Amino acid sequence: MDNLTHTMAAMLLSRAGLDRVAPRAAVTLALAANAPDVDVVAAAWGSLVYLRHHRGLSHAVIAVPILAALVALVVRLLGSRKEFRWGRVYLVALAGVASHVLLDFSNLYGVRPWLPFSPAWYSWDIEFIVDVWLWAVFAAALALPALGRLVSGEIGARAGSGRAAAVLGLLFVLGWWGVRDLLHRRAVAMLASHSYGGRSAQQPPQRVAAFPDPVSPFRWRGLVETASFHQIVRLDVRRPLDPTAGRVIPKPEPSPALEAARSSRTATEFAAFARYGFAVVDPAADGQRVIFSDFRFTGERPNAFVCTIALDRQLRVVREDFSF
Repeated sequence: MDNLTHTMAAMLLSRAGLDRVAPRAAVTLALAANAPDVDVVAAAWGSLVYLRHHRGLSHAVIAVPILAALVALVVRLLGSRKEFRWGRVYLVALAGVASHVLLDFSNLYGVRPWLPFSPAWYSWDIEFIVDVWLWAVFAAALALPALGRLVSGEIGARAGSGRAAAVLGLLFVLGWWGVRDLLHRRAVAMLASHSYGGRSAQQPPQRVAAFPDPVSPFRWRGLVETASFHQIVRLDVRRPLDPTAGRVIPKPEPSPALEAARSSRTATEFAAFARYGFAVVDPAADGQRVIFSDFRFTGERPNAFVCTIALDRQLRVVREDFSF
């Protein structure tokens, strides 16, 4: 998820009760909830290096207690020694780091929790990278106490702490995830229940996936993989699915050019990331060009997550590009 979501979640965790565990809990949680994104420093060495390390070791289970300890150390150096309690601050930081990993797991990008022992990606696929509904609910839960204090000041009543609003905001996340999970399962089941390819050449799906819409929880971008093609289908779980609709992308035929491109360093790095990868082989004036992409991000942003390998007439790699 984006850093605004992580930070607002941290503020709600603080108000919901963790501010009673240790002083400066809000600061501790804000730092901890964004600490795993320290991997952004990898971007200084280029987009491919960033892809290799983004949501990598800093988002793994083994790093959670380490990052929490580092955050506790920072808070200790910046704060007063008298009020500092290592154990309590560490527990608060641990909650913040864990919240980051859990939120990132919920979306279609995912995390690699078992690094360095396993490079496998895991994702729930129920959330888009940015969830405007979480933004709205989190912002409301954080703003209500200020509004309450304003009203209380006008009428002379005692202002609330905002704890109830924070708890409700966090409970909304659990309910929201439950609803989105049910809708995601429904979308996947709809995609798996059809054959594709038109009336004359029906093919059963070998693999299906449903990717969330940026706004509506009912709309999904479906991916169907058959023996000879991929098909991208827009679907709404409230309406019947039309298996003839959408964009059909034939799978490329095996070729020396495709194999040569796949063996390049950039394509190998990209293949380790792309859970729903596909390739397009285009002829060029001085050779061939092979474009690799990931169906999770196709159509969301131009040139995002695209790997391009240029080959000469002898199928030697002459250029490797990656756009993140």
